[in-house]
Amino acid sequence: MQFKLRRMRLVPVAMGILFLAAAVGGFAQAMTTVTSLDGTISAIKGETITLTTSDNLTKTVSLGPNTLVLRRQAAALGDIKSGDALGVASRRGSDGNLTAISINIFSPELYKVVRKGEFPMSTGDTMTNAQVTNYAKAVDGRTLTMTYAEGTSRIAVPDSTQIHRLVTVKAPDLAVGLHITVRGTLKPDGTVAAQSISFDKA
Repeated sequence: MQFKLRRMRLVPVAMGILFLAAAVGGFAQAMTTVTSLDGTISAIKGETITLTTSDNLTKTVSLGPNTLVLRRQAAALGDIKSGDALGVASRRGSDGNLTAISINIFSPELYKVVRKGEFPMSTGDTMTNAQVTNYAKAVDGRTLTMTYAEGTSRIAVPDSTQIHRLVTVKAPDLAVGLHITVRGTLKPDGTVAAQSISFDKA
């Protein structure tokens, strides 16, 4: 399967992509070696991408029929509806309550493959991948209620919280000059078989 890809100017990837990598942590649980790469597409040939990292190293990334390509775009709390699937990175306060740092609104295709539930992140924060059952706005703040198999979490959402929607797009939306984050399997020859590729909307 060949992908015809066009050229495009550089688009910077926002810091919130770090939380996306944590959100999809369960995507490749069965893989032997999982890796994440961040860099700029310097060449595309068929199903193979050459990625140049910030320290000028080149990595070869291969796309497959199941590779998810995701475009991340800014959203607002008001865009979230009951039943939406979210990935919420939050910090637990001394009182035990959770406060959101970053929220990703998942596309249906992405939610099918993410690790669901609530679990600790490597940063010490908490990731909650679940569906929204309620969004309440009151005088004391904004709160999301999220339900998953093991229970329910109430998460406060301050105005400073970064919120993005992840839209599933096609491989031809990738282009030379685009800044991307890749998550996939590291092969013995050093190439990466991409499970997901994400980038920010211009």
